[in-house]
Amino acid sequence: APVPGPSRKDRNLREFLDMMDEYAPIIPDAVTDYYLSLSGLQTSDARLKRLLSLATQKFIADIAADAYQYSRIRQNTSNAGGAPGVGAAVGTAAGTAVGGGGGGGGGGALRPSARPGFGGGGGSGGTTGRTVLTMEDLGSAVAEYGVNTRRPEFYR
Repeated sequence: APVPGPSRKDRNLREFLDMMDEYAPIIPDAVTDYYLSLSGLQTSDARLKRLLSLATQKFIADIAADAYQYSRIRQNTSNAGGAPGVGAAVGTAAGTAVGGGGGGGGGGALRPSARPGFGGGGGSGGTTGRTVLTMEDLGSAVAEYGVNTRRPEFYR
């Protein structure tokens, strides 16, 4: 009886693993090596390391996409509720007092200005149409994957 050749599934897996040699995931190999050694996994197979990096990259991308959707939903519901603007809702939703700082209460004269690409700052205008990710959005997204982000009672 002739020996059957590799199945299509085996060929696809082999081709995929061969492609992993040329692919460089966003997570560097050194970071993957560090966390693999921390977890006790010792391997010299670069394809396996890159496969784990790719899986981690997809996991984080899925969480970011879900958090983005939660943020959009939150902002759309806050705008639909008659809120004057996104800026007022965003400053309070992040859980921080913008410009209040915990300092001497000088009336906000040293209010930080918004830096391009960093979102915050709390200035008037400029936040319309901007999506702001809060810990609440991120917590809701990772909760779908079974990750608990709530602080223990001891720290409350």
